[in-house]
Amino acid sequence: MRQKLGFDRRKFVQGSVGFALVGEFQRAGRALALGSGTPVCNTGTSEQEVGPYYLANELVRKDLREGKLGLPLQLKLAVLEVRTCKALRNTAVDLWHCDALGLYAGFTRMDGMGMGPGGPPPGDDPRHSGPPPDRDPQEQHDGQGPPEGMGPPPQMHTTDQSTFLRGIQFTDEQGKVEFATVFPGCYMGRTNHIHFKVRAGGRVIRREENSDGKTYVEGHTSHIGQVFFPEAFAAELMRQEPYAKHHIHRTTQIEDDVFQDQQGAASIATLRAIDAKHPAAGYVAELIVTVDPTQTPDPVGMRGPGRSRF
Repeated sequence: MRQKLGFDRRKFVQGSVGFALVGEFQRAGRALALGSGTPVCNTGTSEQEVGPYYLANELVRKDLREGKLGLPLQLKLAVLEVRTCKALRNTAVDLWHCDALGLYAGFTRMDGMGMGPGGPPPGDDPRHSGPPPDRDPQEQHDGQGPPEGMGPPPQMHTTDQSTFLRGIQFTDEQGKVEFATVFPGCYMGRTNHIHFKVRAGGRVIRREENSDGKTYVEGHTSHIGQVFFPEAFAAELMRQEPYAKHHIHRTTQIEDDVFQDQQGAASIATLRAIDAKHPAAGYVAELIVTVDPTQTPDPVGMRGPGRSRF
C-alpha cells in the first residue's frame, strides 16, 4: 500500500539543475585538460566529516528501505574524476542515513543520546561535554587521525544489528549510482542529510557465513561526503507525517555547524518530483561528486573538545 503524505505540492521547491551537467563537465574535461593536470570540473567536491555512525561491511544492495516510512527518494550520484571529468567506473559508494525519527540502524537504542526523541547528542547540549560514554578521550577514530577535539567524532558502539537505510552500490559506465531510500529525517544539532563514502580497489565477499548477502571490504577511500537538500523543501516536509512525529526543533542549515563549516551549500542535491501531480509518489535527488581517486581525504570534524557534530 502506498503511504499517504498530506503535503501540498505547491509548497515545495525543486532544483533546476540536474545530471544534464554531467555531460557538460565531461566535455569540458576532454576539451581543456590536455594533460596539464589542471582541474576543470571544479576543485573537487568538499569533504565532510564521516560522523560516528558509519558502519563497515554493509550490504551490497540498491533498495535500503526495509519498510521504513517516509517520502520515497531515488538518490542518484554521478562520480567523476576531478581533473578530467571522466566517469569513475566500478567505484563503490557506501550510503547511510537516519530514518524519519532521526534513528540510525545499529544505534536505535541510543535515544538518550539524542538519536531520536531522547535529547541532543553530547556536545550539542551544554550539559554534556567530552567524549561519549565508554570512550577514552585520546582514542582515535578508526585508528587514524588526531585525538577527539581535533578530528572526526569517535565511532559509537553499536546497540543492535539492524541494517535499514544503509547499503553499498557500484558506479556504472557513466559513473552513476542509484539508491532507493526515503527522505532522511533530522535530529538535534543536524539538519537533514545523507552520508556517503567513495571507495575503490576493494573486493566483494559474503557478508556472513550461511548468508547470500554480500558486502564490499577494504579498498581506498578517496572521498567522504554528505548530501543536503533545498532548505525550504526539507523544512516543509518535516511538518508532515511521519516526520512530524519527531517532536524536536528541526536544526536548520544555518544552525548546522557541519553544513556551515564544511561547505554544505556546495553539496545540495537537485530535486524533481517523480509525478508532479502526486508528490507523495516520491522525488529524485541528484548530486554530481568530483573526486581525486588517488588522494586520501584529511580527517574533517570537530574544532574543539566536546564539540561533537554528527
